[in-house]
Amino acid sequence: STESWDYAMVFVASKRAARNLALKLQREGISADAFHGDLKQPERIEVLKKFKHREIDILIATDIACRGIDINKLSYVVNYDLPRAAMDYIHRIGRTGRAGRSGTAISFIDHETQAHFKLIEKRAGITLEREQVAGFELTGEAAPKEKGKAPVKGKRKSKKDKLREQAEKDEKSDS
Repeated sequence: STESWDYAMVFVASKRAARNLALKLQREGISADAFHGDLKQPERIEVLKKFKHREIDILIATDIACRGIDINKLSYVVNYDLPRAAMDYIHRIGRTGRAGRSGTAISFIDHETQAHFKLIEKRAGITLEREQVAGFELTGEAAPKEKGKAPVKGKRKSKKDKLREQAEKDEKSDS
């Protein structure tokens, strides 16, 4: 049986991710909108009003929405990207299951985020149930990263290095 996902808040790490994911969902015919810090206050109010009145089914949000926003009967919170801090995680998942109602919080975890998720659990003093989706199981090791150009670093001498070299030259010329 397929559960109805008609009302959910999805948290992402960046404004760009919020915009992109909302657009992808809209292209698939899913009623979604982005909620992030680049929106002007009147735009934020309008998007939130539409979500609260269920004119939008899926709200893709950055952490701007994790505190102080009360949404009635929100069934699902999805952490598409994990937050940096444990308290942000607690505030995010606290958007669902309010006023004695039940709700479901789901976090997507891969090899790169697994250790961070464990740290969130430790800092929040919680242990969360894990469920692996068929075809997306975590194997013993992370996929190898593609090798690209290494970032250019250390090509120029720092001010300190230049001063040291000058001091060494001055010392040699004094002797």
